[in-house]
Amino acid sequence: MPIETSAAARAFRPAVVPLVTHNPYFSVWSMADRLTEEPTKHWNGSAQPLCGLVRVDGQTYRCLGNEPANIPAMEQTAVEVSTGRTTASSAASRPVPSSGDCT
Repeated sequence: MPIETSAAARAFRPAVVPLVTHNPYFSVWSMADRLTEEPTKHWNGSAQPLCGLVRVDGQTYRCLGNEPANIPAMEQTAVEVSTGRTTASSAASRPVPSSGDCT
């Protein structure tokens, strides 16, 4: 059977993204389109919030969870779910320092 290589197959996004899976009683999932849009949850929908923060060039960003809301979220550029691993890629935009004179 040939492997699907259409744009639709490459753009596949699972309904939920597994983040921590130990057993049916202890697992944490992201049910949002982006890992920073809502709290992480158990597969049954009960809240199990995780928060992931990273610091880039002195600026703190959220990479997982929607709290603390006052910290900007990184832009999620990709998420890949495979057997035993979930990998997410993100990008942080930072302000360009003013040089004072543009000439």
